[in-house]
Amino acid sequence: MLLKKISVFVCASFVSCMSFAQMSDAQSETDNVIDTFFQCDNQFYEQLAKHQESINQYVDLATTPDNVTYIPVESIHENDKNKVLFKKPLEYRGLKITGYQSIYIPTTLSGQYLYWGFIFDNKEDEIKNALNNINWLPYNTNVYIANAKIYDLNAKLTEWQDDLYAIDGVAPRFGTINKALYLEDITDKQSSVFCSIQGDLKKEILIEARPDLKTIIEKQEAEQQERIKAYKEKKQKEEAEKEKLQQQQSQPQTNTTETTSKDGDNI
Repeated sequence: MLLKKISVFVCASFVSCMSFAQMSDAQSETDNVIDTFFQCDNQFYEQLAKHQESINQYVDLATTPDNVTYIPVESIHENDKNKVLFKKPLEYRGLKITGYQSIYIPTTLSGQYLYWGFIFDNKEDEIKNALNNINWLPYNTNVYIANAKIYDLNAKLTEWQDDLYAIDGVAPRFGTINKALYLEDITDKQSSVFCSIQGDLKKEILIEARPDLKTIIEKQEAEQQERIKAYKEKKQKEEAEKEKLQQQQSQPQTNTTETTSKDGDNI
């Protein structure tokens, strides 16, 4: 009887150890995914693809035709559709991640602004303390910034450089692109951590940071080309009709007059 009890205890302990190891592996995988997010580059999407099974427990993933795995939202263009809440909180370094958001803001004069990142059920100070490996700097009274970078399209050395002049209220100058992490309070108990890329965005650089947007960008480009083509065809048709009308108006008019006999009509 004693040997049987010991045997049952050993088996139960083995199963518990197996379960603990699986939980530990899953936690390690989700940690790897979130760790790479803070780089604000395509490594995040590579990790999502690698650890889909672990992440799918919290939020449904999608895959582009180019096999890029990402977290989908209904629309990056609309405020009420650019967020997805998690099925359950994702624990990360003692923090609770409860949602994901992806935002696109086009402007007429200041370029394009893209933000993507996570919603935490934690206050700013809790996030700063947990992510103390990141050098958070005050951006304004409500927001912290970290890892600010700038890409000058006109510089001889075309690569990301540290941006020492990332200042609130100052738009990226023409010919430059900015990238950074932002930490901001949402409510008294919630905060967001977003990556952002903004400014005079070029397709290649944007897709390098956000490969999940390639299909959307190419669709927008195709639609834009169709609009341009339709506009040109309309203008050509209008010019052709205008030219035809001018030609008609410039032609001499033939006046028909009655010719009568000098001697009058013969009866």
